[in-house]
Amino acid sequence: MVALATIFTVTDATAQDAIETITVTARMRAEPLQSVPEAVSVFTAKDIESARIQTAEDLANLTPGFSFAPLFGGNQSTPVIRGLSTTIGEANVGFFIDGVYQSSRTIMDALLGDGIERVEIVKGPQSALYGRNTFGGAVNYITSRPSNEFHGRVEGTLGNYGNEELRASVSGALIKDKLLARLNYTYVNRDGNFRNQLTGGKIGAKKSNIIAGTLEALPSSNVDIVLRLAYDATRDGDSPQAFVPNNAALANPTGSPAFPSAFQVYRTEMPDLRNNLAVTPGHQNHDYFTGSLSIDWNLGGAKLTSITGYNDLKINNAIDDDYEARNLHFQTSKVKSREFGQELRLSSTGDGPFSWLGGLYYYDFHSNTVTDSRYVGDPTVFGTPASFAYFAAANGLGSIMSPGLIAAPIETTKSFAVFGQLAYSITDALRVTAEGRWTTEKKTINETDTDVRTLIPATYVNKATFNSFLPRFTVDYHVNEDVMLYGIAAKALKAGGFNFATVGSPVLPGERTYKPESAWNYELGAKTTFANGTMQFNIDGFYIDWKNQIVRAVGGLGALLNVNAGKTTSKGIEAELRAQPMDGLDLRAGFAYTDTKYDKYNFGILGLIGLNPDLSGKTLQYVSKYTFTGTAQYTAPVTDTLNWVTRVDLSYRTKQYTVQTNDSVVGPATLVNFRTGIETDHYALRFWVNNVFNEKTPLTGVYLPSLGSRYDTVAGLLGAGPKTGFVLFNGLVTPRDPRTLGVTASYKF
Repeated sequence: MVALATIFTVTDATAQDAIETITVTARMRAEPLQSVPEAVSVFTAKDIESARIQTAEDLANLTPGFSFAPLFGGNQSTPVIRGLSTTIGEANVGFFIDGVYQSSRTIMDALLGDGIERVEIVKGPQSALYGRNTFGGAVNYITSRPSNEFHGRVEGTLGNYGNEELRASVSGALIKDKLLARLNYTYVNRDGNFRNQLTGGKIGAKKSNIIAGTLEALPSSNVDIVLRLAYDATRDGDSPQAFVPNNAALANPTGSPAFPSAFQVYRTEMPDLRNNLAVTPGHQNHDYFTGSLSIDWNLGGAKLTSITGYNDLKINNAIDDDYEARNLHFQTSKVKSREFGQELRLSSTGDGPFSWLGGLYYYDFHSNTVTDSRYVGDPTVFGTPASFAYFAAANGLGSIMSPGLIAAPIETTKSFAVFGQLAYSITDALRVTAEGRWTTEKKTINETDTDVRTLIPATYVNKATFNSFLPRFTVDYHVNEDVMLYGIAAKALKAGGFNFATVGSPVLPGERTYKPESAWNYELGAKTTFANGTMQFNIDGFYIDWKNQIVRAVGGLGALLNVNAGKTTSKGIEAELRAQPMDGLDLRAGFAYTDTKYDKYNFGILGLIGLNPDLSGKTLQYVSKYTFTGTAQYTAPVTDTLNWVTRVDLSYRTKQYTVQTNDSVVGPATLVNFRTGIETDHYALRFWVNNVFNEKTPLTGVYLPSLGSRYDTVAGLLGAGPKTGFVLFNGLVTPRDPRTLGVTASYKF
């Protein structure tokens, strides 16, 4: 970095424009990015357009220290910041739209749509101000405000694999200076990038229609009222996924002589399985409505802010979850969820030595899910409950071989919080800030499970309350107007929950709940600007002590449970550089080193398959030790009104482990995206290529039971097929999208 800075500094920077000042609201008040004493990565509307950022996965590819694993086609998306990885329960990274919390993992990687002013990725625990599930960080989408002057934009895209896109927006005053409006529309249709070997059709098809509107009222110079409404109708096809056959750890986990031994894990790097995709066609649909009402009232010396948010989500999925060419097992799921949030916040204004902020927050979540998961294959294998129950009991399988289950959990969460921030400037250069949040959260569960063989239901009802106080302390010192040093100590917490399966995996009374997990984050950083404002270099180092970690364990009756049995340390360094060394050239680079390992985790079931159950020292899933991002964009004037713009984005990450034992990995991956085209103030025509060099390293992987393998096990015992061994888990691989290319034309008016 020093050498790179030297190269840039020797150029004549005096004639160059300084890097544009970006204002962010990461700490719930407007501040210049370089003055915020914490690590924040920002993407403006111009960045989103020029880099064709469309999903959270795209954001992660350009953000050092941020990874995104879209598990199960995005239905269990797993965002990871600073190595704090979890696939269990609620996510460790909170997603927000204009400050309104979005709980669904499915929605995390939904299309951004048109009308995003900027995206702020705040790294490290943000529990004190942002609240729930910001254990590792927060991602806040800030939408564009309406304008007083009439203007609009239309953009169309055509590409390979049947890619069709249309984005349009219009904005202006309904009543000059008093009532402003904005309307956005996004349409995306893609055929799918992979072939279904079973049907000959496509896998990975996507279709979305998104419409969003904003109405802003300015009844006086002191009051600003903004109403935002958006609706997303998505109709996706099957996701590209396939099991990799195990190749190591020969064992018989049942201990029964009726079963031969079988390989229990896949060892080494997971292969590219894009040519092995074969599923019975299904679908992944969702309808999502989100709305918010924000009111800012300047009281003179203070500002009162009210944010009311409401989300309504309906999911309808049908998935061939044996992920192979045989029609063996199918799962349908329907989810109806709604969430309501209300925040009231009073904050100081002005430039005195004291600044303060205080607020109240209420959150109400309700979810109703019905999942029907069953074998649909040969009825001679799973057709009668008596025959199945006999073989399961005789061979020590218990309920882990259940042929099907209908589960209908109803979950609620109600949370109330009081939060505040107090900052004091000891001198013009030195400032200290204390923040805190007290929360009480009540969760309830009412679930009915039904065995598809007997249709006999069982019900579980419970409730739990979790109370917490989460402090955060920050010290920042301005060496001069271009250099700021800072330090942070912050506590984070994620609430506990329930192990509520009844028929499918019996749970003992003492195993029904698990407690919250917590972490202390310690951070030192620096933000610098030099070379006459044409270079910015920010760096931070962090150390996180994660206790009472929620991890997987096997209960007394064989159920796979969530328990507070883990402890992890995460430490690392993050750095971002931006430079404009000459007219038209914009350079950016990012680097992250992340070392995240279990200090304590004993997964007893591994002993059944000859593996060491002590996972201490193992790296967590979906964490790359090193990540690097780089961007070079050059704007060359062709005429007084026409520019030629070329951009290259590079993203590199080292391997990521896909299983807690660290036996298998997705290998290191390098992505290069390219854009070039002409632009004027009103017109643009761009040619683009994603994944220029056709990187084939799998996107991600996860371990779960292979239902086809379990079918073969029982079929063999019943004489309906070859006798096979019992396998606990297999690795499910998601291939990376191949090279895609297209052309985008836009018009601004």
